[in-house]
Amino acid sequence: MNVKFQNLENEKIRQCFFQVLDQYESLRDHEIIVSQQRISSSTMQAQPVIRLKSIFSRKKIYKVKVAVYVRDSKKIKVEDLDEDVLVGWFAHELGHLVDYKPYGNISMIGFGLKYLFYPKFKRKVEHAADYIAIEKGFKSEILASKRFLLESGFIDEKYIKKISKFYLPISAVELCPEGEVVLPSAKL
Repeated sequence: MNVKFQNLENEKIRQCFFQVLDQYESLRDHEIIVSQQRISSSTMQAQPVIRLKSIFSRKKIYKVKVAVYVRDSKKIKVEDLDEDVLVGWFAHELGHLVDYKPYGNISMIGFGLKYLFYPKFKRKVEHAADYIAIEKGFKSEILASKRFLLESGFIDEKYIKKISKFYLPISAVELCPEGEVVLPSAKL
């Protein structure tokens, strides 16, 4: 596995990441950078790294950004989250990376633009990440992360509306059969 950690010393976060990555066989040949940094709009983000020198190559590099604090909280550190919540979060983010795999670097630029400007596409992408995680065996962890976000009471109402609009609801996750393909990945 080609994993590099940047500014991330916490062993619990690292172990949760590796626990999830272990179930995502198709990502093992790609470089993944896991970076802890301040993120204003989220708690975790997974993105392809597109560099000018590699834009026409087949080499894929991915970056998973991990915030220091849970979004909308200045007190709850990501490293203090329960393991099942952390695992669920990583399972969702690595689901995004699996969804990105079929696309070349240039196609990913189009993917990113559609994600930013087309709400229906964004919703489909976020649902696909959860479905992929559930297929990989992380249903209970996805539920734990969703319940943490939606039921802990510190999340801003605006963010809860965003979650409700774009992300798979708890009731839909509960209906999913774990370990089965539910939905194909998002398409351009």
